[in-house]
Parts: sequence; structure tokens; C-alpha cells
Amino acid sequence: MSLYNELKSVDAKDLKVGDMRIKGGSPGHIVMIADEVINEKGEKLVLLFQGNTPLQRVHLVKNLEDSAISTWYQLETGAVIPVSNYTFRRAKFVILNSKFVSLQHE
Repeated sequence: MSLYNELKSVDAKDLKVGDMRIKGGSPGHIVMIADEVINEKGEKLVLLFQGNTPLQRVHLVKNLEDSAISTWYQLETGAVIPVSNYTFRRAKFVILNSKFVSLQHE
């Protein structure tokens, strides 16, 4: 619950590499943005990765809702995001470390 309560929320439209989707609780879960692409229309897709607890290895998450874009996700605030072993329903997007916000979110 600590990260969920302490980290600053961010809207999906403002997400950057390194930001996370987090669900607090026990058990909670986190996926982190590994990369992003933006097309000529300004539409953004992101790659997500996750690990298990305790964190030892990470892996890219397959998009279970849209096989046409495979491992890429189009994220929206409030969206339900199913990943292989967890479904994010009431979760929020957060910035990992607010000390780097000015660098990351400019």
C-alpha cells in the first residue's frame, strides 16, 4: 500500500517511460512502462513489463485484449488492463520518483 499512497498520480495522456500502473493492497501489483511509440497522428502505444515478488526478473507483458498490436498497449485513465496474471481495475498511473518529475514530465 505504501507506493500506492505515496507516489504522485499522473493522467494516462501524460505517461512517460518509467511511469507505472499500480494497484495497492495485499496483494497489489505494478506494471511499468518500458518504451513508447507515437505515430504521425499523435496516438501513443506503450510496452509494459512486470516482475514477481520478490522482484528477480522482469518480462514484457502480452496485450490480451488486442492481438493486432501484440505487446503494445494504448492506455487510458480508468481503463481495465488485463495482464497474464493480474487485471488492473481500480488502479492508478503513478510517477515512480517525484524527484525526477521535472526531468521526465517536461
